[in-house]
Amino acid sequence: MIMGELKKIKHEISDESDWYSFEVVLPVGLSCLFGLSISFFGFSCRRAISATGFTVLGIVNKLLTVVINLVVWDKHSTWVGTVGLLICMLGGVMYQQSTSKPKAEKEATAQEGEEEQQKLLELQDNSAANNKDNEVTSKLREEK
Repeated sequence: MIMGELKKIKHEISDESDWYSFEVVLPVGLSCLFGLSISFFGFSCRRAISATGFTVLGIVNKLLTVVINLVVWDKHSTWVGTVGLLICMLGGVMYQQSTSKPKAEKEATAQEGEEEQQKLLELQDNSAANNKDNEVTSKLREEK
């Protein structure tokens, strides 16, 4: 608004441009279709792989985007900006790895959970056996 964008937009809208032409509808429609596809496959991917794997996939995607930008177009960020971006990505990867549990710890936790379940089942079996013994004992007492 300060730089006069609103006046420029009003001027552009007031011109009798063909908003429903094929040259306008096709790119907008394709953009919507691609956006929906990206969202759908993103949610499907989140269900299929772990959170860490999804984060790494996102970082690799950003890295490929930067590389393609450097190779294809003339106007891209400076080398300082690119190096800064790579440092940020590296920091994100290192942070993600520091917050995830090591596999050995996960396996130990899973093994402890299985052992605890086994003990609970044994206690339940012992409890059921004791109840049966008590029933048999009380029936024998009643018969005497």
